[in-house]
Amino acid sequence: MRSTGGSSRWNAGPSIGGSRSAGRPMVERTDWREITALVGAGVIGALQTGKVPPALLVVAQEFGFGLPGAAMLLSFFALLTGLMGCVAGSLAARLGTRRALVGGLVLTGLAGLGLAAAPGVPLLYAARLVEGLGFLAVVVSAPTLVAQRAAPRDRALALAIWAAFMPAGIAMGMLGAPLIEAWGWRGAWVLASLLALGWAVVAMVFVPRLVGGPQRGLGSPLAALRALVAARRPLLVAGCFASYVAIYFGIAAFLPAFVIERFGASLALAGAIGAVAAVANVIGNLLAGEALRRGLNPGRLVLVTGAAMSVLTAAGYAASPGLVPALVLSMAASLVGGAVPACLFATVPLVVPDPALTGPAMGLVIQCNNLGQVLTPPVIAAAVGFGWGWSAVPLLLAGVTLSFCAWPLSRVGVRA
Repeated sequence: MRSTGGSSRWNAGPSIGGSRSAGRPMVERTDWREITALVGAGVIGALQTGKVPPALLVVAQEFGFGLPGAAMLLSFFALLTGLMGCVAGSLAARLGTRRALVGGLVLTGLAGLGLAAAPGVPLLYAARLVEGLGFLAVVVSAPTLVAQRAAPRDRALALAIWAAFMPAGIAMGMLGAPLIEAWGWRGAWVLASLLALGWAVVAMVFVPRLVGGPQRGLGSPLAALRALVAARRPLLVAGCFASYVAIYFGIAAFLPAFVIERFGASLALAGAIGAVAAVANVIGNLLAGEALRRGLNPGRLVLVTGAAMSVLTAAGYAASPGLVPALVLSMAASLVGGAVPACLFATVPLVVPDPALTGPAMGLVIQCNNLGQVLTPPVIAAAVGFGWGWSAVPLLLAGVTLSFCAWPLSRVGVRA
């Protein structure tokens, strides 16, 4: 597939799924230690999102701004990514994706320490914005490196494993609920920040220095965006991500608060429930990776599993008569929905008009992903103000949007 418009250098790039990525030789054999280091960077970045839901009610009480105000901590983290993901992908390619990855981890860790020490609301939100900038650098760089550094036969599986970074990091954050009870939210968040700083060292050790160097002669970020728009399918992938994350955060961000307020669960139990839901999503990611390896159509899989996730999540909040049915529905939604990001990340290299556009395309996908993170928590929190059942409305609308975007992708297939 080729871009159909514009006069930039992207018009006549190599065909998708080819043996070269951004002008670099094909990798003959996957170094899974390197892939693990890259995925781990994403997990540690996502931990900075996962650390918030178990502390939502505690932080809301301490600062006196209610659940919607605490939910904005989730939105502020994603704000910069939601505004400039595509540009960040292009800038990371110019700077060097390895350098951007390590720098992003360091910035995330330092900003997280400032967040944990914030004495008031303005500094709390400001530190969260900076932490979001570090997260942005990590999540536009790491998947680009995964796509480049996995051998063609392993690329779909490696990207499916990468897709588990968000639920895995959120699970770690949820499991930190006992630490919040023991150390307070500030102490627990300091630990999360130190993990980010430590993983920067891990990335420097396991990702070779000569990998992901600065790319010269690239078109401008605007030219890259024009090429992606002209190609159309990258926009559909990004739209699917935005819709998916709206549904996923209905589980990840609000399930702990739901079981506390609706069923009187303890903070530790609520955190454990949220972690199990996140682990279920990770399992769904990995199962989808194996399905892609066996030749299942990623677009059709997104269509079916995305719609099912939306209905199951809405039912869990709106129609559950007790704690157990609510948990069964939520866990099933998280498991089934895990196929969506796995398929979409694997689809990105297949729909770009030039392999050199993989980084900007990943940035665009993450940008729309985080737009969903920015918008979803306040919308769902506002709906919950009328009763938990009302949360079904935005969740079902997100499912309809996801299905609309996924339908044209049903002809895209994963190729080695």
